[in-house]
Order: sequence, then C-alpha cells, then structure tokens
Amino acid sequence: MAVVASKTQKKIKVTIAKSITRASAVKTIERLFRQDKAQCASVEAREANFIELPKRRGGCIWTKRPNKVHLDLNTGDAAIIRQTPQTLKDLKSVEAFVKVTNA
Repeated sequence: MAVVASKTQKKIKVTIAKSITRASAVKTIERLFRQDKAQCASVEAREANFIELPKRRGGCIWTKRPNKVHLDLNTGDAAIIRQTPQTLKDLKSVEAFVKVTNA
C-alpha cells in the first residue's frame, strides 16, 4: 500500500484492482465505498422514498425497515474517501484487491 499514515485527513482514491474473492473483503470494501457520496447516491435515494409503516405487534410498536441495498463492486470501480487511521487499517486488510493513490 502506497499511502503513508499522516495526521491530516487528506483524500485518497481507492480503485478495485482485481475481483474480490473473500466475503469479508467484500464487506470491508463496500463499507469504504459507502463513504463516497457518488457511490452511495442510489442507496440514499431509495432510503429517502421509504415510508415507515408502524404497527402494533405483541403490544409493542414495530416499524418496518428498508432492505439493505448492496453496492456493485466491479473491477475498475473507484471511490474518493478521507484518510483516517481506521480507513488505513481497513485498506491494509484488503490491499490484495485494491489500488490506493492520492486523489
């Protein structure tokens, strides 16, 4: 990984370099890509249209939640995210699948 930990939160570009084969890596990369507003716009649009329908169930009020929409993670997709200590740890765990450059 070419990014060095620094005290400032600068922007970095994360690009998927090869197909992801581990389920844990898919979850980590998806979590990282959700930090980019351009990548998660479709998810936020779906959540904005969802109408909560509270109902009584067993004496308690329950609210139906929207199903989680997963991002399409294809080779060559890129996201621009902030560099934080947690982000660097996540990138180190998936460095076999991504390429990191300065944005």
